[in-house]
Amino acid sequence: MKTTFTSFILIAGLLTVSVFTNSCAKPDHSADKPKEQQVVGKWTINRIQLKIYSGSTFVKDTILSQSLYPNTVTFDANGGFQYKFNTTTPDVGTYAFSGATSLVTNSAPKSYNWTMLTLTNVLFTVVSKGTDPAFPGYNVERYQTFTR
Repeated sequence: MKTTFTSFILIAGLLTVSVFTNSCAKPDHSADKPKEQQVVGKWTINRIQLKIYSGSTFVKDTILSQSLYPNTVTFDANGGFQYKFNTTTPDVGTYAFSGATSLVTNSAPKSYNWTMLTLTNVLFTVVSKGTDPAFPGYNVERYQTFTR
C-alpha cells in the first residue's frame, strides 16, 4: 500500500513538472542577427525614465506621462527614422550606428544620440545623457524602453 502511494505521488509530481515546463518553446535567435537588422521596424515607446543630477549628486527620478497619441519609433532598412512621443507630428530623419553600442539619429527638430543597453526581437532599451531644456543647469540621463 505504501509503495503504491509513493509511486502515485512520484507519477503525479512528474506529470506536474511536465505540464509546467514548456519543453516545446523555441529558442530566441534574435541575438544571432546583426543589430542593423534587429532594430528595423516599428517600436512602441513603452516608457521614458529620467534620472536628474546636479553635478554628480542625484536629484530626482521620474517617468514621463504618455498621452493618448501613438508613441512610436520606427527604423527602416534604408536608414530612415521616425520618432513620435506625445505629439501628432513625428521627428523625421535618418539613423546610423556608430561603434558597437551607439545609435545616432539626425532628425528635425531634434537629434538623438543613444547608447544601446538591450536589443532583442521584442525589447530595445537605450540611454542618452546630457542637458535638457526642461531642467536647466542639471544633467539628465534619459532611459527609453521600446517594445514590439
